[in-house]
Amino acid sequence: MFKFVGTSLTNLGNSMNLLAINKLDGGNYNIDSILKAIKTLTDWCLRVGIALAGVSLVIGFVMYAVADVDRKAHVKQRIIQTMFGIVGIILAISLVNLIISLF
Repeated sequence: MFKFVGTSLTNLGNSMNLLAINKLDGGNYNIDSILKAIKTLTDWCLRVGIALAGVSLVIGFVMYAVADVDRKAHVKQRIIQTMFGIVGIILAISLVNLIISLF
């Protein structure tokens, strides 16, 4: 049984060399240029997303300050959803950076 597991792991190790791609077919792009483009795009999305979330938070706090009693719960829920959105953006960017660091 252990011999079978060892053979299977060896075969898996030989197939993992597919991730070591140096150049893509059909263009002048390589993996480093694609990873750099993904990193640039994620940085831009992070900046835009955090800026829009900040504006949304400011609008939410102003709406909460001027809202009547019936609307305060709705506005408070919107503020909480915006904060979850900020956390989601940060986690998504962290995940992309983790995947890029694997290459």
